[in-house]
Amino acid sequence: MFHATHYLPRLPGKWLMSVTGFLLACNACAALYPNVYGAPKEEVLRKSDWYRQCLRVQAYKPPPKDLVRRGAERCDAAKLYYDTQNKADATDIDWAKVRACALRTNASGVLMMLYANGAGVMPNLNVAMKYACSIKSPVAEIKSRVAHVQRKMNGADSSPIDVCDDVVTGEARDHCASNRERHQEKSRNKQLAALVQTWTPKEQLGFEMASKAAHYFAQHRSDFETGQSGGAKRALQLETMRAELDRFVHDIQDVESGKAPAFSEAEFASIEEKLNQTYQRFMQRQPANASSPGTVRKSSVERTQHAWLAYRDAMELFGSIKYPSVPASGWRALLTARRLTQLTELDNAAAGR
Repeated sequence: MFHATHYLPRLPGKWLMSVTGFLLACNACAALYPNVYGAPKEEVLRKSDWYRQCLRVQAYKPPPKDLVRRGAERCDAAKLYYDTQNKADATDIDWAKVRACALRTNASGVLMMLYANGAGVMPNLNVAMKYACSIKSPVAEIKSRVAHVQRKMNGADSSPIDVCDDVVTGEARDHCASNRERHQEKSRNKQLAALVQTWTPKEQLGFEMASKAAHYFAQHRSDFETGQSGGAKRALQLETMRAELDRFVHDIQDVESGKAPAFSEAEFASIEEKLNQTYQRFMQRQPANASSPGTVRKSSVERTQHAWLAYRDAMELFGSIKYPSVPASGWRALLTARRLTQLTELDNAAAGR
């Protein structure tokens, strides 16, 4: 029997760490307010609108009825928040557990979101602002977050506020990307489980093989073909992996809804010829030992190409089992055209275009 969770990605342990530890909680520095680092002297800060806004709400607190801290001391407020947010039938009791955990752990980011978005509480943007100013942040980040809450106060922004909306550091973006991918993974697994539950054992086996191959290729794209320079490296890698796995799910959903890939053998041959030319050109252009920041090595592309070929073969095999009326050229051409785009981008980058 197919189990979607067995074959879609598991993030390395250190990246499954919740953003709580980085953005959303700061027990040791809860007394600092505004909780900003790298700031100029106070006489300069006092001229800043964001600083004045923080001082204006410093005395605000949640209503006494909300200040319940019951429950076990060890909890992850951010994980609870996002799990509850993605729960279709979340109740006020569920949100009360989130709030109690956030209060016990001084999870300012979670408390900001609860009161800004009215999640299990009456919305209170002054309280939300107080917690926005309590999140340990560099000046640019806290300034952006305060302005975000102000826009909501003024009615200029009605969308929900997320603590990750205003992060500026590479490490913070990495943590936020890890958190988003954890929930995206749950969504993909749920969609896949719903798709395959009525399939025959043979169809499910073919799909398991295709799922494994999709994950293997996505991991290679993430690890070996994603730019390695600059900040938020892990965020870029996770985005690359997410995009590949989302495409895999969408491909299956498309063919299930009658939108099968339609390419002739001649069209596939033409696309593959272009792909081979682009691949060879990249290999000839790129030095064997290229190691400058951001450079994608020849060996990395070669490894990823092998993973992609295995993925294409697995999808073709699965298609022949589950969708025998769809020509094999359709699957081959669909995936080859995408890979051609990826290799073209790498080749252009190597050429400085």
